[in-house]
Amino acid sequence: MKHYVNFALLFAFAILIASALLRFFQPFSLATTRVHIVFGSLILLLVGLHLSSRLGYFSRMLKERKSSSAGQPSSLKLLVLPILTCGYLLAACVLSWWPAPQLLSLGYEVKNRAAIFRPETGTAIRTLDDHTQLKRQTDEDASIFVEIEWGPAYDPVAEFPTPFAGARPQIAIWAESSVGALIETFFVSEESAFSESFEWDGNERRRVDILPIWRHQFTLASGIEPDGDIDAYSGATPDHSFSIANYLHEDPNGFYFSVEVNAPNDPNEFYHSEQSESELGYTLPGVGQPSIFYSAYIDPEDDRKYYLMEFVGHGGSSSQQSGEIYYDSKDLTTARNLIEKIIVRVERSQVNE
Repeated sequence: MKHYVNFALLFAFAILIASALLRFFQPFSLATTRVHIVFGSLILLLVGLHLSSRLGYFSRMLKERKSSSAGQPSSLKLLVLPILTCGYLLAACVLSWWPAPQLLSLGYEVKNRAAIFRPETGTAIRTLDDHTQLKRQTDEDASIFVEIEWGPAYDPVAEFPTPFAGARPQIAIWAESSVGALIETFFVSEESAFSESFEWDGNERRRVDILPIWRHQFTLASGIEPDGDIDAYSGATPDHSFSIANYLHEDPNGFYFSVEVNAPNDPNEFYHSEQSESELGYTLPGVGQPSIFYSAYIDPEDDRKYYLMEFVGHGGSSSQQSGEIYYDSKDLTTARNLIEKIIVRVERSQVNE
């Protein structure tokens, strides 16, 4: 048992270190996080087993130091340095003392803070085989609830990929004002949320290649154009502090609720990569048909609580991608069957009712 614990501890520690480095220097990944949590738990168990077989060591050392001759550190001194070291590092993490900020500044999260999307507090999402549900709750009990019922072209297995499954569809859900300014992004699929570019169906692709309508809107929050340039006029804030709360509590103006979805590797006769890049239907390998876009106008003067979102258009081929909505959908085929319907429920605060 002793040898098993020692070797298992060695291998588990190596995997834990590798996952820690990936989490620190790479975009957030659920797979990496799962590995880190599972092997961290295994390390905890193995260390417990390792220490339980050596409990006598600690008591013996403290007793020996207590009765040791002059020149040897006492048992109290033996404990002071480890306690001070661990205590200071714990305080440094909590109070942002040196070296915690300096170490964190080397990581991916800090270096790419402006490009990373994280939902506001009060946002929850649940994914089922044929439905995706999202709820955004404000601090005054006003809320938005959306349910996406997926169509026959949507692959539910790809939402929970295995080592042999393909890339996952990418989804963005957001709200914008009646004049087209971003109010708040509620949800973006994991890959698009944490990195400006990532591997999608075996190809390195950018957010704007997959979700062009949302990505151009996100410039307002990030201050970074889709091509990487800094937009000095975007009015972006460091913490992406755009919120739907005011529109549900005080603002008399309506807003648009928007959903953009793109499935990987779904070319057709018009949209495919086997043509000149200057052709209207050219799309990058692995992209296929462009993203589809659904929208609903939420009118504060309308007594309805439920809205059926309408298909509006698409995000354009790879030769377009200007962030505009393209309304001509005659060349879309299976992409039109990704979504069966989208229902939005809006609960406003009592003040506005």
